[in-house]
Amino acid sequence: MPVEISEGGARAHAERLLDGPVKRDRLALAFPTSTAVSVEVLVEGHAFYPRMLDDIASATSSVHINQFGFRPGQVGDRFAEALIEKARSGVRVRLVVDTQGSGPERGSRDFYDRLTGAGVEVCVVRATKPRAAFGPLGRSGELRWNVGTLGHIDHRKLAVFDGRVAWVGGAGIEDHFDDGRFHDLFLRATGPVVEQFQLVFLTTFRWLGGEIPRDELDALLPVLDAGADGVPAVVRHNAPGSYRPITDAIAGILEEATTTLDVVNPYVTDRGMIRRIVEAARRGVQVRLFVPANANNWACAAAQQFHHGTLLDSGVRILEYPTMLHAKAFVRDGVEVLAGTCNLEAWSLKRFFEIDLQVWSEALATQFDERFSAPAEAVSRPGQRLVGLRSRGKGLAFAALSPFL
Repeated sequence: MPVEISEGGARAHAERLLDGPVKRDRLALAFPTSTAVSVEVLVEGHAFYPRMLDDIASATSSVHINQFGFRPGQVGDRFAEALIEKARSGVRVRLVVDTQGSGPERGSRDFYDRLTGAGVEVCVVRATKPRAAFGPLGRSGELRWNVGTLGHIDHRKLAVFDGRVAWVGGAGIEDHFDDGRFHDLFLRATGPVVEQFQLVFLTTFRWLGGEIPRDELDALLPVLDAGADGVPAVVRHNAPGSYRPITDAIAGILEEATTTLDVVNPYVTDRGMIRRIVEAARRGVQVRLFVPANANNWACAAAQQFHHGTLLDSGVRILEYPTMLHAKAFVRDGVEVLAGTCNLEAWSLKRFFEIDLQVWSEALATQFDERFSAPAEAVSRPGQRLVGLRSRGKGLAFAALSPFL
């Protein structure tokens, strides 16, 4: 069962997190609908990385980043220097990274030694190790059994600055999101909904053995004004276990669409979600499915293409983006947007740590279309059904394996 966070209950829950060790079953958080004062869509690294670095530079109390992929390179080095400068100035800088995506104890060891040496606190999700060190990187304690975490890779991309600004999207802090090879986006949000992102980060950091001084809570969870023009918003967070609110939210969007539906995703293999997309088109919804023309995961691509014929026959417009489209978003009826890190394949929907922001706002849906969907449609080619015995056989085989992809 998830931990229910009541309206106004974030601070009380944060207090409880500091009372003792946090167990894995406390990671599932169910949030009430809150308010976002502003939400902005930023597309491509040249748009979102400079703004993130500006927010880091402006932070006065805390910088919290949860990243699947944070590695050395032109982009990673810029972020590392910004974080090191902040830590040395007295701002608390905390990171949660995934060992598979970031390699802090392997290929990126020197990079992370620089960060921790400057005072950056780093905790690591080690989902491929049956026994793993516990506690912050560089100060990890003895090895502990880690069986309950196996397979639950931390695929989240999240940042919170001073408890007042939150970012969520699909891109890592890596060069290929900045040089045109990968096409992705982030949402930047302000307002009371930010405390939900902050609570997700604090819960994970404590679960991994990180320390949060109690006297920091006022700064980490400031009281934020909803404003007269705020819009309904809520954080959806998939953690290990049966409670998967992003999965449920995606299903709801697909089932409730009545006029228009945009689905943006690089790996569309889950049969249940594909069935919902098909059913939406068959009941008259104008569906656009944005996928990469050449996905970096060939097994998922083959499984997805097996379903192209059914999707096209139902009336879905498949739009294949020329580079590696990596964004994950859903826009329903021009009034609802869900975006973040969750893919439409089994690992994301059922096993990985994922995080999305759901917002009900016509203005944001319009902005999404103007900044992402319309430009993507202009350069994309129509999706094709599989032809030829060999291609169809390959697609069928990988579609059958889709629960494991």
